Amino acid sequence: MWFIIICLTIFIIKIVHDWQRPRKFPPGPRGLPIVGNILDLKRLVDKMKFYSHAWCHLADIYGSIVGLKLGISEPLIIVSGRDAVIEMMSRPEFDGRPNGFIHRHRTGGKRRGVIFTDGDIWRDQKRFILKTLKEFGYGKIAMEDIILNDAVSLTSIIESSAKSGPLTNLYDITSIAVLNSLWTLVAGTRFDLEKKNSKLMEILSIINDIVRNINVTGGILTHLPFLRHISPGLTGFTALNQRQIRVFQFFKNEVTKHKAETHGELRNFIDVYLAEIKKQSNSTVSYFDEEQLISVVKDLFTAGVETTNNTIGFIITYLVVKQDVQRKVHEEIDRVLGKEVLPRIADKNRLPYLNATIAEVSRLANVGPTSVAHRATTDTVLLGYEIKKNYTLLANLRSVHLDEKHWGDPKKFRPERFINDKGEYVEDPWLMQFGFGRRKCLGETLAKNNIFLFTACLLQKFQFVLPPKHSNPELDGIDGFTIAPPDISIIAVKRA
Repeated sequence: MWFIIICLTIFIIKIVHDWQRPRKFPPGPRGLPIVGNILDLKRLVDKMKFYSHAWCHLADIYGSIVGLKLGISEPLIIVSGRDAVIEMMSRPEFDGRPNGFIHRHRTGGKRRGVIFTDGDIWRDQKRFILKTLKEFGYGKIAMEDIILNDAVSLTSIIESSAKSGPLTNLYDITSIAVLNSLWTLVAGTRFDLEKKNSKLMEILSIINDIVRNINVTGGILTHLPFLRHISPGLTGFTALNQRQIRVFQFFKNEVTKHKAETHGELRNFIDVYLAEIKKQSNSTVSYFDEEQLISVVKDLFTAGVETTNNTIGFIITYLVVKQDVQRKVHEEIDRVLGKEVLPRIADKNRLPYLNATIAEVSRLANVGPTSVAHRATTDTVLLGYEIKKNYTLLANLRSVHLDEKHWGDPKKFRPERFINDKGEYVEDPWLMQFGFGRRKCLGETLAKNNIFLFTACLLQKFQFVLPPKHSNPELDGIDGFTIAPPDISIIAVKRA
């Protein structure tokens, strides 16, 4: 009896202790014992529809550094405003990644890959990935030719599909084309855009479902991971687990196929990685093994298609609504390139309005409204607030992209804000859709080239309009780990 009372007392003391905020903990809503701010955040997101909108709302109330306690996971710190975001993302002590259940589960129960790893393993993988991909043409002219080839094939597919009526599956049509250039380097093969690859479409659909059904905080499986044992269905664990297994198996099969086909000739990234595994097999410490390779390929695949494809989708969506802007882009392309000469990366400076339109859509759409979660690797201080080791931090990029003091009219779609008095496109350092600092997106160059070339080719060939009586879409898009464009029907009219 006394033992039960003592245990209960200790349990209550711990709950009260955990509920109390340390003296220099960042400000934020008070929350409740055990669940912390989970219910506060749920109510706010239900009201505002988007997590990124909730972060901006909290910043308006509490300031640039907001502290939340979500269940039993480490506190979550939301960092808003350009100065605070740059401060956080520039400091190496914030370069870590969370080590919650959901971050391990996505790669077989252990932190693997390149997106959600840190320290020596991340540095080794990043160096190896960049070095190897560059050897196979990453960022070179040959890569541009691959992208253009897929862009031309995509225009042919859209032209053919448009004969049957409005396009309702633009994501499916563009995703494989967007993926192809990276997959050529990674696996040495290309997907035929003309033929339906059922297995590939299934994996793309599963990845899309995963991204749509999770958010950057990690969700309930991060905040209260023990609930997966109590209610695996209601927490979403059953569905997530099944999806992760199928995705992991897809990439495992790809690696297995390369092992069987590789006979000393290193033709692509997977081949080189397999050779590195053998090379380091006798090393005392090695971060190279097959599970790590599978996870890296999965990360490259997912990152290679998700944000780029969503950005292209948003560009088309904005332009079907903003026909005046689409008309100006058409006029510029016709004047600079004509109807037959394919766009090249070298033409970027000659197409300032197209670049400005892409930048403005990127700023407003906020496909990646926050950074991928960071983790403090040591006890430190951020703008006067104590940040303990293992706290999770999110950089609120949307707060930078919609800062009224800098942009003036941040909610207005106005590509001209990126054009100077000489009619030239001018990059604005406040636009940071690929992040900032050492954890900046690895694929920024490829993503930018893909978006520019695909958009230029599509707008050179088509005018995109809404079907008759189709209401204007909600340009905020669909919330998830990233923001997806709204599901709409589009008519592609071939330009004369």
